[in-house]
Amino acid sequence: MGNPLFYLWAFYCSLTRLVARHTIIPPLRKLMFRSTGISIGKKTFINLDVYFFDEFRPGMVQIEDEVAIAPRVTFAAASHPNDSFIGKEYHLNKLAKIHVKKGAWIGTGVVILPGITIGKGAIIGANAVVTKDVDDFAIMAGVPAKKIGDVRDKKRRT
Repeated sequence: MGNPLFYLWAFYCSLTRLVARHTIIPPLRKLMFRSTGISIGKKTFINLDVYFFDEFRPGMVQIEDEVAIAPRVTFAAASHPNDSFIGKEYHLNKLAKIHVKKGAWIGTGVVILPGITIGKGAIIGANAVVTKDVDDFAIMAGVPAKKIGDVRDKKRRT
């Protein structure tokens, strides 16, 4: 059997993240996620119903300053086929850090897979599945996410 302290930590994280996902006070939600090992920068906004799958290992998800995260986003730093034989025979388990850089905007329902870095000021469109690193200021959409534009090409309208 595994380390009992890890199971206690995992239980704490599970319960805290469950409550955090439904907490209507944004600063409290961010504080609760931080307490479970998620690195979250200043002025970052995390909306309701955001999921973090990281096997409760602190530091697997790093979100820098001024990031905007819409509802129902999934950060999957850990991915594996659970008890299926294909995980053991074909070594499909993956655990890798996710890094979201300053000023990125993650749209509703986005799924970010293990090992992904989302560049500074990038925009990820709703329901995209991010399977590859995203360049700074790229606008990405689709399944899998593909570049459809560049933030710097947009002119500020006043």
